[in-house]
Amino acid sequence: MTYLVLARKWRPRTWDDVVAQDHVTSTLRNAIQHNRLAHAYLFTGPRGVGKTSAARILAKSLNCEQESGPKPCNECSSCIEIAESRNVDVFEIDGASNRGIDEVRNLRENIQYAPARGRTKIYIIDEVHMLTPQAFNALLKTLEEPPSHVLFIFATTEPHKVPATIVSRCQRFDFRRIGTPDIKNHLERICQKEKIDIADDALFLIAKKADGSLRDSQSILDQIVSYTSERISADHVIQGLGLIEQELFFEVTDVLVSKDVSMGLALVEKIVSGGYDIEEFLIGLSEHLRNFLIVRSLDSTELIDASEEHRKRYEKDGKAFGEEDILRLIRIVTDTLSSAKRSLHPRLPLELAMVKMIKLDRTVTIEDLLTRLESLGERGIGENPGKSSPIIEDKANPALDEDDSKVAGTIQGDCDRQETGSKGGNKRQVTLEEVQSHWDEIIDRLKHRKITLGSFLQEGSLLRVEDNTVEVGFGLSNGFHIDAIMRSKSMVLEEMKAVLESDVQLRCVKRDMPHVKPMSSSEKSATLLKSLTENNPKIKKIVDDFDAEIVD
Repeated sequence: MTYLVLARKWRPRTWDDVVAQDHVTSTLRNAIQHNRLAHAYLFTGPRGVGKTSAARILAKSLNCEQESGPKPCNECSSCIEIAESRNVDVFEIDGASNRGIDEVRNLRENIQYAPARGRTKIYIIDEVHMLTPQAFNALLKTLEEPPSHVLFIFATTEPHKVPATIVSRCQRFDFRRIGTPDIKNHLERICQKEKIDIADDALFLIAKKADGSLRDSQSILDQIVSYTSERISADHVIQGLGLIEQELFFEVTDVLVSKDVSMGLALVEKIVSGGYDIEEFLIGLSEHLRNFLIVRSLDSTELIDASEEHRKRYEKDGKAFGEEDILRLIRIVTDTLSSAKRSLHPRLPLELAMVKMIKLDRTVTIEDLLTRLESLGERGIGENPGKSSPIIEDKANPALDEDDSKVAGTIQGDCDRQETGSKGGNKRQVTLEEVQSHWDEIIDRLKHRKITLGSFLQEGSLLRVEDNTVEVGFGLSNGFHIDAIMRSKSMVLEEMKAVLESDVQLRCVKRDMPHVKPMSSSEKSATLLKSLTENNPKIKKIVDDFDAEIVD
């Protein structure tokens, strides 16, 4: 006798055998029991979840010779013939090979005749979405008002391809993808009855590989049983199916934590030389990172499809990553997957992604940055008053809002006055008149060192000198000038100390200065260009030869 594969041998024969489709089986059983059957049903869902099996069970329940209600006896000639696809009253039609209008015309002619032996003539059309539009149109009237002895059952994996006019004439049942635990439990029962010695983690790998299809899991189990004559372990499943070990994904995350680029590239070499499919590896890595995200977000491993050992490791290693970091890593992996599919050399996108993930900085939220800045500001003002700190000041118009009267900051020397005094620095007091008399000299010296810095300071107005702090005012539109001066504060103070022969400080403030007309961008460019040409012969030659101008 020829060998019967597990997928056929263990095909569901009763409603109780259908796995994880209680919402379908309960409804159909009640419909049979209360005589509320529709004239047409549409079974949709992924492959291998029980659509055709449920159609056969429904046919057996309606034509069972024992008339045992919703549960077929599976012993009478009618049940046996339906199970073997040779019953004269139950027609199983392949929609892919009988998709034309001629086949539908023959069907319309035949349904007029009463069933030969059973009580109901049943038409099971598998992959019904393969019918042509003309065939669907020819079926419409018959499907809406069929003879009382006819029942249609349509099955499809692509319900969106079935015309709405057909769907509206049927009762639709959506078969769900079967969960990994349900598949594993069903395989465990099969192994017990078939006396197959298999490890629990091996069953889990098979169930996960099936991806929600019970038929696929049974076919994989058949394949693995033929692969080895020993007790089936997880290693046998990995080797027999060419799966990627979960440990390899944990190695990737360990490398990301260690920030070791050389180890990351060595890991890519291991993946490539090991013959692993790069696209499959990236898909597995994205799922691996998703598991870390689940642990970090929910602080639980219940939603992770993994063995108990790996769940514990996810819980342990998940503390090394933040949620934002994991989201960025997943984005890199998914982008790399798209690149690898289009690339002639998918190894390169994988190597680039590995280096990018290793070099990735930790994510910092805006809230954290603001909190840190606030704490730094508090420490700068409260703990060390000698250091520079932001100032909010407006002399001319105190009624302005704080946002409109921002002051760029206080520019101080390398040491505060107390430190200067302790080191013997010059504390001679300077006056406003003295600073005014040397102001042009200070600006000229700055222009020789950095032309733009001197030009920006020249646009300010000396306001006052108090306690050796020189205060320079700028218009409200001159925030850029203040920023430039602050970035070169040490140079400014150097020249001021050299000219004035005293340790001084500089405070730049924004204020409303009606007597100062804000310069337009073209005027600023012209002024800057003039200063550059006056102090640099090379720039002057370029301007003269090429009629150059400064572009913002």
